[in-house]
Amino acid sequence: MDLTQFLCYLTIFANADVCQKLATNGTTTTATMPTAGSTSTTKVANLSNPLAPARLEAIKNSFSELNLLSKTNPSDFIFDFNNATTGVSRGTGGRTVSATSSNFPGLIGHGVAMTLGFLGPCGINLPHTHPRATEINYSVDGHFQVGFYQENGAAFIMNEITKNQVAVFPKGAIHFEQNLNCEPATFVAAFNSEDPGVLTIANAYFGALPATVIGANLGGLNITTIEDIRMNIQGNPSLGIEECRKRCGL
Repeated sequence: MDLTQFLCYLTIFANADVCQKLATNGTTTTATMPTAGSTSTTKVANLSNPLAPARLEAIKNSFSELNLLSKTNPSDFIFDFNNATTGVSRGTGGRTVSATSSNFPGLIGHGVAMTLGFLGPCGINLPHTHPRATEINYSVDGHFQVGFYQENGAAFIMNEITKNQVAVFPKGAIHFEQNLNCEPATFVAAFNSEDPGVLTIANAYFGALPATVIGANLGGLNITTIEDIRMNIQGNPSLGIEECRKRCGL
């Protein structure tokens, strides 16, 4: 495709009727392109060529992205984890801050997202899943116990990572990060989706499912007991395992 044809494609793409005829009929179409003081015509290749729709799609995507960029501000492409007011989860064990396409416009269309975890002594990022993303988790300055479980019948995988080490959690796997130190620790979690999603297991199980269903699942546990459990479900991040809390005097 030479430059003239490329410009012609961009011109006709703005006209949905012309594009529809090109896509459905596969006929050769003449597009009129105005110049200074004159009008010229250029023939567009027959779209029965199997490569032509792909070319149009590439042009559409490029043109759409450039059009989007023209309507953004430079600040849409930076995210301040220190002062974020959205994507923040707080609990007795610290806080997590997430940058996704819902609160960071610069990520739209790029298939990546990030969460920073600021865990206090013995803090735990409670067991959860990301239904739409695999996670790679980097220890900035802490000593973490990490683990994941993918599906019924799979092996439970648990490890410990320290400064400058990473762990991977497969897409959809239940996983957690537990700070084993008596000092605050930080991790960085990167995702291969701009919208990874998050489901905190205990909070969702006891908070969303009917008490009757939970009771049946737990051997006939009565509704009063289930409601008591619901009242004691911790926010995320939470204080973690008992051994760490005793060791750190918490």
